[in-house]
Amino acid sequence: MSAEKLILCLEKLQKLHESLFALAAEKTEAVKKQDIGQLQKIVRDEQAHIRAIGALEQERETLAKALTGGNGTLSDCIAAATGEARTRLETLRGSLIGITRKLKEQNELNQMLLYQSLQFTQFMLDLIYPKNEPATYGPPSGQKATSAMPRFDSKA
Repeated sequence: MSAEKLILCLEKLQKLHESLFALAAEKTEAVKKQDIGQLQKIVRDEQAHIRAIGALEQERETLAKALTGGNGTLSDCIAAATGEARTRLETLRGSLIGITRKLKEQNELNQMLLYQSLQFTQFMLDLIYPKNEPATYGPPSGQKATSAMPRFDSKA
């Protein structure tokens, strides 16, 4: 089995990850602009990318196992490959690591932006609809007032 099929599969994975990174960057802008419609479209596109990446990852694993006869890690494939294929696999591994790192950072930024947006929304709702608490002094609602002083019968 040649490493060429594995290289093609990894190149497709790299392109999908780069496209997913572009979507994550678009998501950042949509969150900043508070464009819900665009955000929904981006999420649908991301889900399609994730399904395609999952399918390619299964194909990559199958090709890697066939190439190495072992567990199918990319490091094993690089060790089993020779010449130009080995160089290309090393390059693809480096670029995949780089793009996944950038994607992770972008997704963390998006998560922080969404969390801050939700906090702001909750703050505004609390200002508009404050919790109604009684303005009088007394025990909390649902509890009976009990005297802390014991009763003493003076006629005894």
